[in-house]
Amino acid sequence: MSTFPIPITAIFTGVLALMLVAISVRVTVLRAKKKINLFDGGDPEMGRAIRVQGNFIEYVPMALALMALVEWMGAKPWLVYLLGIALVVARVAHALGIYSSVFPARVFGTTLTWILLAAGALLVLGLVV
Repeated sequence: MSTFPIPITAIFTGVLALMLVAISVRVTVLRAKKKINLFDGGDPEMGRAIRVQGNFIEYVPMALALMALVEWMGAKPWLVYLLGIALVVARVAHALGIYSSVFPARVFGTTLTWILLAAGALLVLGLVV
C-alpha cells in the first residue's frame, strides 16, 4: 500500500493535465493557422478556443484542491472518484459546448462545475468542523 495521501486526486490531476495540454495545443495550432499572435484577432473560433482554455484554468485548480482536501481528510474513496469523474465530465461538456456552440452542453458543464465546487467546499468544511 502506498503512503501517498491522495492517490485518487493524483489520477484525476494527471487526466485533467492531459486535457489542458490538448486544449492548449488547439489554441496554439489555431494561432499558427490564422496568424494571430495575441488575443483572438477578432476571430470567433480563436475566441472560443481561448475561452475554453481560460475557463479550464480558472476552475479546475480549485476543484482539484478541494478534491485533494476531501480525499486527504478521509472521505470514502467512492466519493472522491465521484467528484473526479464529475469534474472530467463537466469540463469535457463545457469545452465541447463552447467549441461547437451548443449552449446546453456549455450550461451543463458550467453548472456541474459550480455544483462540484460548492459540494467540495461544504465537504471540506463539514470534515473540519
